[in-house]
Amino acid sequence: MKKTAHIIYPFNLKKDINPWSIGNNIFHALKDKYKVKTYVWTSVAKISPQKGDVLIGHAHPNPLTIFRRSVKSKNWFKKILIQPYNEDPLLISHLYNLLPICDYFVGICGSYWMKRLSKSYFKTWRKKFIQIDLGLNKKNYPFIKKKFNNRNKRKFIYIGNDYAYNNYAKNTQYLKKISKKIGLKKFGTAGNKKIGQINHHGWLNFQNKKSLSILRNYDFMIQTSKNDANPSTVLESISWGLIPVITKECGYENLNKKTYISLNSINKATDKLKALQKLSNKELKKIQIQNYKILEKKYNWKKFQDKIRYILLKKKIKSDINYKANEINFFKKNLKNSPNYYLRINMIFYIIKSNIKLVMKKIFN
Repeated sequence: MKKTAHIIYPFNLKKDINPWSIGNNIFHALKDKYKVKTYVWTSVAKISPQKGDVLIGHAHPNPLTIFRRSVKSKNWFKKILIQPYNEDPLLISHLYNLLPICDYFVGICGSYWMKRLSKSYFKTWRKKFIQIDLGLNKKNYPFIKKKFNNRNKRKFIYIGNDYAYNNYAKNTQYLKKISKKIGLKKFGTAGNKKIGQINHHGWLNFQNKKSLSILRNYDFMIQTSKNDANPSTVLESISWGLIPVITKECGYENLNKKTYISLNSINKATDKLKALQKLSNKELKKIQIQNYKILEKKYNWKKFQDKIRYILLKKKIKSDINYKANEINFFKKNLKNSPNYYLRINMIFYIIKSNIKLVMKKIFN
């Protein structure tokens, strides 16, 4: 008889965009070996596992939510925490009390963050930490950038949002300053928020031709994040044929050196953008092709699924995580200062609203 894998992650096989694509591919990785049940991470339900079942998922900061309510059962064969990781203590300090009782923390992040782990605030977690790369289904992000704009007329687009529960370290004020020095007409944004006087396209559905025709006018996708696990927009832009211009703090460190910008100096950052304006189309095409090869080789869902299956077969870590007093104080302080702190009024209403929706869906389905 098959055991059950209980997956707590956004899941919808009709949505092949993040975060659903992550939950979908965890499902695909485990469905042949396990019966699979999926759950919403804001649910206040509690799972009662049978012996040998597996728990794998994303933990909400609220102590009454499903991952936290379920993880302590002794019936689990393995308990795996999986979610984006970076070094922003405001974003991930709420995980500190889960690491000692989970078998692994699978951090969805670039190798940049993995290499820094042993010297970070979260070095105690390294015993149970496993890095995993995002994947991308290139069919949903067709190659559209066949020709670059002329020198000094090339354009940059920012794609993303700054919702607190997602990643509020996008550092868009830095982007605003850069755009003023380079020229506002050379920038555009797509997402939930207008940034200064930059041309704002609003939300764009990149599955339709109209949005892709807007995107085709740009040459570069720009991100100025301070702490970003692995923004999927970097992979998406490569698949479209745009060239990502990013900080190393976006987690990716294997792209062309000419396309990384500094967080420490506006002048250095703008110099990089000016240099990209002057490159020949031949040089840009070379970078474009290099990026596409990296995407195909490293960032695919097959590799993601293979690693998930490997982790399920991997022996449990026997060594415990024992925090020092100063570490616990650090985590608790940042937890309370976080926009995601579960006792904030907006976070309380978020959980209530989410669970009302879950109940209504159950009644009327």
